[in-house]
Amino acid sequence: MAGTYLLEVNLCLALVILLYRAAFQRLTFFAANRLYLLFGMVFSIITPALRLPLWPGQWEQPSGVAARFIPEYALVEGIAGYSPQTYGSGFSQTLWIIYGCIAAWHLYKLFADIFAVARLIRKYPSRKLGTVRLVLVDNEIPASSFFNYIFVNQNLPDNASLRTCIAHELVHCRQGHSGDWLAVRLLSACCWFNPLMRFWREAITVNHEFIADAQAARQAGRFRYTHLLLNLSSSTQISPMHYFSYYGQIKSRIIMLHQTPSRAVSRLRFLAAVPLAALMLLFFSCEIPGSEANNISEYLNKDLVGMWENMNRITINDNDGKTPRDFPERSGDVKVCLSKLELRADGRFEMRDAGNANKLTGTWQSNSAGNAVQLFCDNEKTGTSVISLELEGDGDGSIAAWQHYSADEKLSAGHVFYEYKKL
Repeated sequence: MAGTYLLEVNLCLALVILLYRAAFQRLTFFAANRLYLLFGMVFSIITPALRLPLWPGQWEQPSGVAARFIPEYALVEGIAGYSPQTYGSGFSQTLWIIYGCIAAWHLYKLFADIFAVARLIRKYPSRKLGTVRLVLVDNEIPASSFFNYIFVNQNLPDNASLRTCIAHELVHCRQGHSGDWLAVRLLSACCWFNPLMRFWREAITVNHEFIADAQAARQAGRFRYTHLLLNLSSSTQISPMHYFSYYGQIKSRIIMLHQTPSRAVSRLRFLAAVPLAALMLLFFSCEIPGSEANNISEYLNKDLVGMWENMNRITINDNDGKTPRDFPERSGDVKVCLSKLELRADGRFEMRDAGNANKLTGTWQSNSAGNAVQLFCDNEKTGTSVISLELEGDGDGSIAAWQHYSADEKLSAGHVFYEYKKL
């Protein structure tokens, strides 16, 4: 569901940035730090959306019986992360409205900043310099860059200073740093309530400056480059742009410029990301199999609650050269009664045959997306068996269901098609 997914994404982001601040941010491996931050953002977004079995066969039914139920409306609701029962309350709707309004405000500010940069590009003359374009600005705009546009003041004290500024900004342009910055700004707009997003914005922007400083200082010399940073420091800032000498970052940049390069063995610290990724997958992606203690899911599709009756049955035997199956199964083989199915609101279900006393009982549950259901069948002799269901259909009170029987040593594989009508 959307709320759970959003919370899990922010927890992942928090773990990633806390590890960065504890172990990596003081290292001089700037390119590796950038990769860690970018991969950490992507991994934090994808991990909660994954659904991985905790061990192979978790979603397989031990008895070999599988059924597929299927209503489209449940699938649509599951993908959208919405169900009337979960978000139907006025309080929950109010929270989502507040969240949406604040997120929209942050997005508005981001696009307003981008339009401000576009106005500067239109306002001042420019000229081509290789793959980038130099925008010649006045004294009010400090040296800066945005994607392939470099803003420079042509009235800088000397040509060497101008070349150093351009060399610094060229690094931002060639490595696509503006794309990183827009990504973290978009993420911050969606996760505005996360207090650690400030650390993400700071880590991304400062890391960009470290990368550009390291390359530009090789040409100009560290001490001359430091002196130029101090001379050109400015408080002017339009958020999406990279500034050559924004005063809010000068201290950390100068410290990093004169810091002793990290030893090669310090690269081993990045191995700490491996157990962190494993823990994130374990807690946010892996699904734990149902048991007697946790058979009922937090998500039950209430549209399916009720009595369903089988209206017809069509048998299809697969042509694999073995004896065709008879349905219901022969004596001694697995039997499942699908004449009537009752799904109850308390998470219990009952399947029984209209022509005899055979029945199955147990609990039913949905996965977190709401588009897959499992029936956990009680059996004193063989333990709990599982029938897996996938929801699909037209929402008119009917369910199309396929029950699959896998082949064994003597009998062919087969499928039985059922059509249920809600009573």
